Amino acid sequence: MTTKDQKNKESLKAVPAGGSMFLYEKPEYLSPKTHPRLGWKTPEKPYSFAKKVNSIPLVASEIPSAQKHYPIIFPDLEKGGPIAVFSTEEGKNPFVSEDGMWLKDCYIPAYLRRYPIATVKGDEGKVAIVVDRSSDGIMENAELQFFEGDKLSAWGKSLVDFSVQYEQDIYETQLFMEKLRELNLLTAKHVGQTIGGEDKAYANFISIDGDVLKNLSNDQLLELNNRGYLAIIFGQLFSQENWSKVIANRSDLGS
Repeated sequence: MTTKDQKNKESLKAVPAGGSMFLYEKPEYLSPKTHPRLGWKTPEKPYSFAKKVNSIPLVASEIPSAQKHYPIIFPDLEKGGPIAVFSTEEGKNPFVSEDGMWLKDCYIPAYLRRYPIATVKGDEGKVAIVVDRSSDGIMENAELQFFEGDKLSAWGKSLVDFSVQYEQDIYETQLFMEKLRELNLLTAKHVGQTIGGEDKAYANFISIDGDVLKNLSNDQLLELNNRGYLAIIFGQLFSQENWSKVIANRSDLGS
């Protein structure tokens, strides 16, 4: 092999994505030079990768839909965004069946729907595409190709557009959380049961404080409404009714 051939071969090596991304075990930057024939085929067990995930991040705009199925919490009074809780047991997700399907008619969070694709903003508004090469659905010469020549295929572009919109939703979620914290609307809570006369706590978490919400001024409530935040806030509060279903699925309760 000549020196030139060696350099060309090295230039075509995939570049691992820096940093850590939840669920992305082998993230790589996607490129038509390094992945000219890479594509996607839906795995036989499409959501098996989330079988041991007991919670997942949400963006604020998802809360009105997700609140119908999962308790929605916040991780900390000072930082972090909304999280959908699937189980109070580590390594268990009762919403994924043994055949890797999501429970029928239950909302699937966007973080899971965009997997194994993600996007990262670069300089001058450029977007880098990240793919998890450990995903069962990522393979060479699949029917759905990421690229056509040196450009994204129409299907690949739709995936990237979805992920770019998701990143914008993350930014909007940060603004939402800033407003909640500015108004001191978050408070610490816990959920549990009394078993044999003994109180057992299953989860400690942060939630919106309904009492503080009721005591906001008319101007503050109007601002929340004008920003579209009130529906999201009530969605989070209503989602707390789902704790009973989540606890009922615990293995130690013989559900």
